[in-house]
Amino acid sequence: MDAIQQQMYDTWRASRRGERPPPPPGSHDREVLRDLRRRYRAHREAEARRRAGAWRGW
Repeated sequence: MDAIQQQMYDTWRASRRGERPPPPPGSHDREVLRDLRRRYRAHREAEARRRAGAWRGW
C-alpha cells in the first residue's frame, strides 16, 4: 500500500468514525527536514566541543 492509498483509507475510516481526517501526505515535510537539520547541527557542535575538551586534556 502506498502513501496515497493509506491516506484514502485513513480518510475513509475517519469519516466513518466521525473524526477529523488526517493531514495529507507531505504536509509536514519541511518541519521534519528543519528538525533533522537542527538535530544534526546540535550533534555536530556537541561533538566538536567534546573533541576540543579532550584535546585540552580534560
